[in-house]
Amino acid sequence: MRASLLTRAGAAAAAGAMALTGAVVTAGDATTVHRLPTHLGIAKRHATEHHHRITLIGGELRSRRVPLKGKTVYLDGRLPGHKWVVVGHEATSRRGLVAFPVDPKITARYKLVYKGSPNFRPSTSRVVTVKGK
Repeated sequence: MRASLLTRAGAAAAAGAMALTGAVVTAGDATTVHRLPTHLGIAKRHATEHHHRITLIGGELRSRRVPLKGKTVYLDGRLPGHKWVVVGHEATSRRGLVAFPVDPKITARYKLVYKGSPNFRPSTSRVVTVKGK
């Protein structure tokens, strides 16, 4: 079949634009990527370190009951009347566990945050309160 001059010019312009930008959109690319759900649990435990009582904030990152290893989990803290701030960050162990020692002077609230990845959704734990000394 013969194509009109206008059709050929449009096809050439589209091919040139795709070559420059590398953008090709197909029906399969229009759908969103499915990221697996995550769950971030939190617990606090009291411990003694060199005759000094501290509190450990522990967490467990899982996706569908499978531990996620090597993922960065952030500990966010908040004092009364202030905003949430990042207190620390740790990579999860091979069992998906993290632990943060805390020793607040006044009562503070803490939560664990996983910011997600291309394969896993973000997750935030519940908030725990640690009483000050």
